[in-house]
Amino acid sequence: MFYLLLAIVCSGSIALIFKYSESKECNRALVTTFNYLTATVISAIALAKSGLNVPASFDGIMAKTMANFSGTLTPEGSFGASILLGIITGFLFFIGFVIYQKSINECGPSISGMFGKMGILVPMIFSIFLWNEMPSPIKWVGIILSFASILIINVNPTNLKESDFKPILIILFIFYGCADFMNKVFQKYALVEYKNFFLLIVFISATIFSLGMLFKNRKEGFNLTSCLVGIGVGIPNMFSSFFLIDALKTLEAAVVYPIFSAGGIVFIMFMSYLIFKERLSKKEKLAAALTIVSMAIVNI
Repeated sequence: MFYLLLAIVCSGSIALIFKYSESKECNRALVTTFNYLTATVISAIALAKSGLNVPASFDGIMAKTMANFSGTLTPEGSFGASILLGIITGFLFFIGFVIYQKSINECGPSISGMFGKMGILVPMIFSIFLWNEMPSPIKWVGIILSFASILIINVNPTNLKESDFKPILIILFIFYGCADFMNKVFQKYALVEYKNFFLLIVFISATIFSLGMLFKNRKEGFNLTSCLVGIGVGIPNMFSSFFLIDALKTLEAAVVYPIFSAGGIVFIMFMSYLIFKERLSKKEKLAAALTIVSMAIVNI
């Protein structure tokens, strides 16, 4: 349980640090770049310690990679699949973090964290159509409650003609969900031993995309605060997954995932109130409550 609590704290800390960076008007490109540089260094150390062997030969690796997507998993194919999927996932991580920062600035960390956590619904929905992985009846209840919370946030109950539609939250939900879905794709089409290599490719790719944005916005200048904030985000960004894996070694997934999802939302809301004095409206509290319940149900 201790590792699970650490995972929740690390995951929730990302939103809180982003909130601080937005209040200080930090350079988002610098924050994102140093976040992924930090995560890259940590993941490289983790890969070196894992002692993963690189394939002795790369002959026919493209064919073997495609064979992995047909269900024939090999070390060579998993190596190629890790690179391909890692680049795509890195792009989604990069875009997701940029959107997350904007969302926190516009909607606050509590609501943004809530919609980010709800992204887990995206791989569930894709899995239904791609692999016929039908949710149980109780999970359908969780899915319906999650979409109800989205509706509550984006509708003005006092005047239905005037919408409170917040497109940034929907975009955040989709991109975070797609990033989660790529993790699902990796688990299905690559050997688990290549997970550290996959994560390294993810963070290297995200760093490259971030450097591109940094170069494009170079007129904003370089400042130390943005760099330190980026490092501060990168550490919990990497260790939230690290501690979550450790938690799964000692606790059942049916226990870990509901507590991790719902606990992360509660942690963000509680700390946002203590640190930033953020107060939620009645409909936001209702949506948050529905989200917490739905995430617990979906992860059962």
